[in-house]
Amino acid sequence: MNHRERYLAAVKHEPTDRPPMDFIAEPRIVDKIAGYLAAAGPEDVPLGFDVDFRHIYQNAFRPPPIKDAYGAFTDIWGVRRRPVANEFGSYDEVDNRPFAGIRTMQEVAAYPWPSPDIFDFSTLQEQCRAYHGQYVVVFGDPGIMDVINGTSYARDMEQVLIDIATEDPVGLALMDRYHQFFLEVAQRALAAAGGMIDVLWIGDDYGTQTGPLMGRKTWERLFRPKLQSLIDLGHRYGAKVMLHSCGSNRTLIPSWIDMGLDIYQTVQVEAARMDPAELFREFGKHITFHGMIGLQSVLSHGTPQDVYREVRRIVDLSGGSGYIVAPTHFFDLDVPVQNVCAVYEAGKELKPKRP
Repeated sequence: MNHRERYLAAVKHEPTDRPPMDFIAEPRIVDKIAGYLAAAGPEDVPLGFDVDFRHIYQNAFRPPPIKDAYGAFTDIWGVRRRPVANEFGSYDEVDNRPFAGIRTMQEVAAYPWPSPDIFDFSTLQEQCRAYHGQYVVVFGDPGIMDVINGTSYARDMEQVLIDIATEDPVGLALMDRYHQFFLEVAQRALAAAGGMIDVLWIGDDYGTQTGPLMGRKTWERLFRPKLQSLIDLGHRYGAKVMLHSCGSNRTLIPSWIDMGLDIYQTVQVEAARMDPAELFREFGKHITFHGMIGLQSVLSHGTPQDVYREVRRIVDLSGGSGYIVAPTHFFDLDVPVQNVCAVYEAGKELKPKRP
């Protein structure tokens, strides 16, 4: 099997020669991994790990933000971020809340909203063609859609949760603006690629560590239509749709299956009611799981041998189909490089034990 054939079999829940693998990581650890592997550059890391996916990020199609002398920058929504040091380097923290003062629908309409015209998709087809047929071409990331997190950066998460709980029309209108923007971006990308995008990757976090962020009825009423629009869009262009959603989301998986979602990415195994064995047993025939190798547990705190055994366990639970080897979230500097390597060494060597 080549990389794309392996993925196609997995999402059809058919046997594969080995599980398909994806590599997702923050740029700061990619540089470190490249050095460890003696790769020519960060772009060669997926090749070195023999992963099956190739990512075409939407950020590549607009000019990078201009940073000031202190490394701070303002994104397209008016949110300013500045680097804040931590034990592993730094993280870009939000420095303002431009939506915080918006109280009326008139103020929503008057805000200087960005246009999808800032994205340039003119080279997208050429970039897809370099991978199409051999690898799995992915467009997007967890920021595509992302109405809860995206709005919270500009408005504050506490206020967004109040907006959801009270169904405040102003707060919901701000989320709708996010949704409509990224719906248009995804549509333009899929059209420009001419059918060569295999996976449309989108995101929105509906869970917390201990349970759902909201009741299922509230989610069905406020967020299901938004997610459905992206699923339907991807399918119209022949792409599978992959949803990133952190936290405890077990109660929503039946709805996602009913909606036609193809791949659930993240699968945060440390969250409540997210045991992999139970998820595969209950839902494994109807949706493909991506991730399950825990960043909060074995990847950050285990040995390479622990990581290898965990990959073996998850692959065996999958029964040989409907699973993509990957971390629960993006690798970052708190994960030892040797543990990253162990994920892909295991994935390349393991053949699933079929039931």
